[in-house]
Amino acid sequence: MVSRDGTRIAVAEAGDPAAPTVVCVHGYPDDRSVWDGVAARLAERFHVVTYDVRGAGESDRPPRRDGYALDRLTEDLAAVLDEVSPDRPAHLVAHDWGSIQSWHAVTGDRLRGRIASFTSISGPSLDHAGHWFRTRLRRPSGWGPALRQLVHSSYIVFFQIPLVPELSWRSGVGRRVLRRLSGSAAGRPAVADAVHGLELYRANVGMRLSRPRPRPAEVPVQVLAPLGDPYVTPALQTDVARWAPRLWVRRLPGGHWIPRERPDVIARCAAELVDFAEGAPESRGLRRARAGGAEVVDSADGARAGGIEAADSADGASESRARRRARSGGAKPVDSADRAPERWARAAGTEVADSAAGAPESRGLRRARSGGAEPVDSVAGAPESRALRRAELVGSAARAPERRTARFDGYLVVITGESRFARAAAAAFAGAGAEVRGDGPDVPDVVVDSRGTARDFAARMAARGEGGQLVLHDPAEAARLRRDFPGLNVIVAGDGSPERAARRVLRAVARNRHAGI
Repeated sequence: MVSRDGTRIAVAEAGDPAAPTVVCVHGYPDDRSVWDGVAARLAERFHVVTYDVRGAGESDRPPRRDGYALDRLTEDLAAVLDEVSPDRPAHLVAHDWGSIQSWHAVTGDRLRGRIASFTSISGPSLDHAGHWFRTRLRRPSGWGPALRQLVHSSYIVFFQIPLVPELSWRSGVGRRVLRRLSGSAAGRPAVADAVHGLELYRANVGMRLSRPRPRPAEVPVQVLAPLGDPYVTPALQTDVARWAPRLWVRRLPGGHWIPRERPDVIARCAAELVDFAEGAPESRGLRRARAGGAEVVDSADGARAGGIEAADSADGASESRARRRARSGGAKPVDSADRAPERWARAAGTEVADSAAGAPESRGLRRARSGGAEPVDSVAGAPESRALRRAELVGSAARAPERRTARFDGYLVVITGESRFARAAAAAFAGAGAEVRGDGPDVPDVVVDSRGTARDFAARMAARGEGGQLVLHDPAEAARLRRDFPGLNVIVAGDGSPERAARRVLRAVARNRHAGI
């Protein structure tokens, strides 16, 4: 097909044209073949479209630098959508520079109403990145993340030098450096694609980073952030709630070229957002990706927002805190049809989910009140106790609106064993919104293991490819699991009373990069 300025764009299609259309946009220095594994899986259910971005593959190469501007790339995408999905909004899945240009498209007016959802991988909006750097550099606490990203982005400065980057690609040095940084998953980019694609950086980066504009996204956005990306840090990719009010974030074990490394994971994550945007119930993976209350999410039927009430699906999603409070007064966590045994629900005693309806006062609050050292949280809304703030398990009625609590809505937690610690951990996770089980066919997000079966669960988590967390008591086994499964987080439960150890575990899980909090 032909873009607005006459540039010819090579397009490939697969799957059923009557199904929802998913358009995959590649980055630099790739061509559309980077999507082969992902497209093959998505084509089983969707109409999948891939195309060579201008300057790459079989598409034309503009003779002038301004031919690579983001507005021209948006016109290419518009021409593709007009051809492959003229009467129905399409879903975008994009990687690297394909994601950068897709952010520009979904936050502009040119394609308003033409895009149904957007899954971004390893590519931020340049305008968002400009605002991100400015915000971080204003205060000392943000200097570390900003400097780390600047180190990761140092190659961009090299690409601005005339002639030298072209020479590095033509001599083979560029390909060797790319392979050293990213491994075999980077593939073998064509020299012509690498050379012409340099104009993407030269035509856009300086102007957008130095004069960023506010560009909010109205469509549902999912960010898939590889934790081993040597070019884009997870912090830069995922800190976009300001610009994407309907946001899901997944931090995935893997490198920059994760579409080649784990096409099954990328296809599954993308398909879950497409299904949801098309009206299906929100999957457990998506609920987990928005857990923590940091995002505002509109479900498919336009229901609840604010990240507090989860979009409960018909297959037994975990009950929201508000519904638990309304139904039971917060005196005990809720067991769904196949959830944790009742004895686990009772095990937390009084320190599970205090509500405004008058649940029994927790032991931590009693301890704080009896010593007179801290104010007591009353039903009338007195200041929150230090113990409850430190635990961050359940928000109290007096919690300030901007205070974020550790919530685990959408998480599946498996507890093995019958120890006091196992029961305390089960009750604590249930009170924080997680679905707690003894085991089952689904791959859990967190395992608290008291039976020595952590390695079996670790293998299942690694096969799923979305990370996970293991809690066990043996430090030696924990070290072995960290070595054998580097994509997982392994926590040693530690000593002390079962209830205190359970609270420490929840804090450790909440701090972890996979927790989405």
